[in-house]
Amino acid sequence: MLQSLSIKNYAIIEAVEIQFDKQLNIITGETGAGKSILLGAMNLILGKRADTNVLRNKEEKCLVEASFSLKKYKLKKFFTENDLEYEDETIIRREINSNGKSRAFINDSPVTLDVLKELTEQLVDIHAQGETQNLLDKFFFCEILDELSKQTPVVKEYQTAFSAYKQKQTRLHQLQEEQIRLQKEFDFISFQLNELVEANLNEEEFESIESELGLLQNAEVIKRNLAEAYNLIDGNEFAALSQLLQANKQIAQLTDFHGALLEMHDKLSSITDDLKSITRQITNVADATEYNEERVQELMDKQTTVNKLLQKHHFSAVKELLAMQEELQQKVDAYANSTEEMVRLESELKKEQKELFATAQRISKNRTEKIKTAESKVSSLLVDLGMPFGHIILEQKTADAEKLNVFGIDEIRLLFSANKGSAPQSLDEVGSGGEKSRLMLAIKSLVAETVTLPTLIFDEIDTGISGEVAQKVGNILKTLGKSHQVISITHLPQVAAKASKHFFVFKNHEKEKTFTEIKTLAGDERLHEIAVMLSGNNPPKEALENAKRLLN
Repeated sequence: MLQSLSIKNYAIIEAVEIQFDKQLNIITGETGAGKSILLGAMNLILGKRADTNVLRNKEEKCLVEASFSLKKYKLKKFFTENDLEYEDETIIRREINSNGKSRAFINDSPVTLDVLKELTEQLVDIHAQGETQNLLDKFFFCEILDELSKQTPVVKEYQTAFSAYKQKQTRLHQLQEEQIRLQKEFDFISFQLNELVEANLNEEEFESIESELGLLQNAEVIKRNLAEAYNLIDGNEFAALSQLLQANKQIAQLTDFHGALLEMHDKLSSITDDLKSITRQITNVADATEYNEERVQELMDKQTTVNKLLQKHHFSAVKELLAMQEELQQKVDAYANSTEEMVRLESELKKEQKELFATAQRISKNRTEKIKTAESKVSSLLVDLGMPFGHIILEQKTADAEKLNVFGIDEIRLLFSANKGSAPQSLDEVGSGGEKSRLMLAIKSLVAETVTLPTLIFDEIDTGISGEVAQKVGNILKTLGKSHQVISITHLPQVAAKASKHFFVFKNHEKEKTFTEIKTLAGDERLHEIAVMLSGNNPPKEALENAKRLLN
């Protein structure tokens, strides 16, 4: 329920604050006084976009704040999902700065307009005269019939499952398109990948090929030179190692006579040990160095293969080939994985479609059972609204499992006739603006019998009617207001007289400024306003008497 609305620096409103009643609230005032401006400010609360044109004072920000009681609404889940603090008394605020930037808040927490809209569409329903597009929506009456058959929770569960189903469908279509695209180049990709895989690429190995080839191709020279080196070091008694050992033996005999000789002896011992180690290494390398024609050919073939691949792909290093191989492998894997995923999704979708269709059929059956009731009740309400021959037909069309929609398998079209003997037709072909507005009022009254509706705001929905019909519209709104909060902007005294709370909008001309104000009418002020609505300014006694009768 909307408890209050505060508006500052909006259009010609300097500052107003309205405290609403929980039943029927009526707003009246002369044309141009600012009633529509109030509605514009309310639209900001509902998440509509705004610009600096709404600022009365361009140097100050515009502020619109609404207080809602959420006790009757099951909205705690919404607050939790959006990381918002839930309060039974929730404050929604919009700020429009002088630079045009807009901010929205729920209980002082900043939110996006999308989040704001998602919340407020559950709190407020605005209907203006002529806004009957919902009546042309093929799914609008699905919702109405669901409410009447008390199956809305089941439908919401279906819609959750349907949403997941559609997401899987979208994913399957994406995979199918990707498969078609990949198929065109798959053979070529596979060829390139196999070529690289067969090459058995290894960056470190390739770098060592040249070194190993050099060793193998020069094996004889290496062995010959190593043999000569060995002979020079330790090949005979005149070799370097033998001479050093003999020299060190001579020095060892003198170490007792001079300390420096001991150090010299130790150093020569270390050198001779190193030379022995070197000779062992020479022997090992010489023994391991053998010319292997098969190995040479293997390495040369490997080198040729890699060089051809580098040249073919215009690369300079093996690591680039390896990167290419990885990329190609990923594409091949993606193709294979997508194939597996498509098979899985097709199986899941087939099963889910069957389940969804079964649920949709049950939902459709329940709607069918309520169509006659809805037609009868709406037609009866139309009689109360001054349309004695007004009646509707709800034309239900069902689809097969291949054409499931968010509401199941149904499309329901409204056919309407306001005149005796006229066959019901599509609403876009028949009906005046006033008739359509009354039809919408009748439908909302029907739904209100079973559903907790949000705050209903009617903007001059009673345009084009008068007299007894206006009286009946007022009665309908009053009845509706007993179970739901209703706010109605009207020019009709018959409607205004039914208000639980009556607000009067007027222009105040002060100095060189004009601004809109609003006040609550009661007692003689309200009586006078009703009389003015009946007969104009300075109402005569008769108008006052008529106003009294309307108020009683």
